[in-house]
Amino acid sequence: MTVTEEKTHWLHNPNKAYLGHQDLPGGKDVILTIASAQYEVVENPVLNTKQEARVIRFVEDYKWLKPFICNATNAKMIVKVTGNKFIQDSYGKKLKIGISQTKVKREEVDCLRVRDVSQCDLIDYINPAQAIELLDLCEKAGKTEADVVGILQIEKLRDLPVSKFESVKKRLTLTASQNANN
Repeated sequence: MTVTEEKTHWLHNPNKAYLGHQDLPGGKDVILTIASAQYEVVENPVLNTKQEARVIRFVEDYKWLKPFICNATNAKMIVKVTGNKFIQDSYGKKLKIGISQTKVKREEVDCLRVRDVSQCDLIDYINPAQAIELLDLCEKAGKTEADVVGILQIEKLRDLPVSKFESVKKRLTLTASQNANN
């Protein structure tokens, strides 16, 4: 087995319908964005029972990603880290999920836990090359970095969330082309 090859957890089940600790790539924490959450009837194939449970679906489309059954412990942490008491107000919020341990019938077992990480610590910011690209566009558009960061209400261009990069780039490109035509 090479270092870059994916490893398979002993408890991995490719037909399992919901996210489990064994599904996290390399057992590492992941950052996911809530797309939706609602109560659904969930079947427990081991106990052959059905019950209502909170199920979260995510924006990301990773091959390994499945819906996440959210227990009360994780729900309390989601309220804390998102600042939202209502499920629907949490759509678009990010969660850091990792492996932890809990006791079940006096035995420590692995489980998934939402980490206590604030939203601002989970935002992806533009990389240095993207910042340079925006600075070049600023110059062509006749704007300074101070002009742009003032409008965006950020301190430096490198503080721009990746999610806003394309729209800022598009606006600067449009302004630059208008300046070139004048």
